[in-house]
Amino acid sequence: MTAYISDCGHCHETQFTQWYSKSAPHDMFGRVDRDYCDGGPVAYCSEEHRDAADALRESSVAAAGALATLLAAPPAWLPVVDHWEIARDGAGWTVSGQLAGDRGEAAAYKALQPIVEQSGQELADDGRLIKAGFEVDDVPCMVWSLRPVLRWVVPEHCATCPTKLGAPDVTFVRLGSGDREAPVICVPCRDRMQAEWVVAQRAPLVAARGAAREFLASEAGDERPNWRQLITNEKRVDDVDGIGPVCTDDDHEPLDGNVYGCCPEPIIEVDSPAFGAYLIELLNTDNEVGELA
Repeated sequence: MTAYISDCGHCHETQFTQWYSKSAPHDMFGRVDRDYCDGGPVAYCSEEHRDAADALRESSVAAAGALATLLAAPPAWLPVVDHWEIARDGAGWTVSGQLAGDRGEAAAYKALQPIVEQSGQELADDGRLIKAGFEVDDVPCMVWSLRPVLRWVVPEHCATCPTKLGAPDVTFVRLGSGDREAPVICVPCRDRMQAEWVVAQRAPLVAARGAAREFLASEAGDERPNWRQLITNEKRVDDVDGIGPVCTDDDHEPLDGNVYGCCPEPIIEVDSPAFGAYLIELLNTDNEVGELA
């Protein structure tokens, strides 16, 4: 058979082509009809490419038949589909449909579950598409649900200063979650607003802490002493009924909870040992944190 230089109908590369579709007419000797060849039909550079092209055509016809079946008599377990489409997937054609309705993730999983139970295929989820696959007359089909992409509106300038938010070295935050129109401010403005809030909200606590530290400095000689549980009266060692600053005297054992003349003031009675332990944790943690203003 004469070879022609043309584009292969499968790989679309220009080279010698002399293979034609299996449906091409043949003469009595089994050769492709010359008149058919002279008509310039689609040719292929190899038998493999010819067979692949034929299989692709057969797949498209099968997919069209499967789509007709789904439109004419959809299975009872199939959820409502917004629309169907046929698309090429590798070496074949598939049928896919979008799940009808604006469903959330949980609702989409619930609607696709009957397909999973019927087909035995696992539900696929790549973070963008939720897909449930099945077959109709050996044609791969699926129903999918698309997660919406929420695009935030970023204004040109910070809401509280002239800083432009489009510069690559400018970081910014949104004041609100879930609201696309929430104000957007640069990070320096966020930090300034946070510092002002801390001063305003913590002012009573800061004032009380300052007064207490002045008192401790005059009584215990240290405005930030470590605190301990102790025994204020003649009781058993386990019955701690008060709290006070840790005694720093060399002759006072650290684990001794009794109060001696060397122990600094103030000695505060607390009826509940559990509540005393709680106050100890608060006071010692406050020393570690330091100033809030």
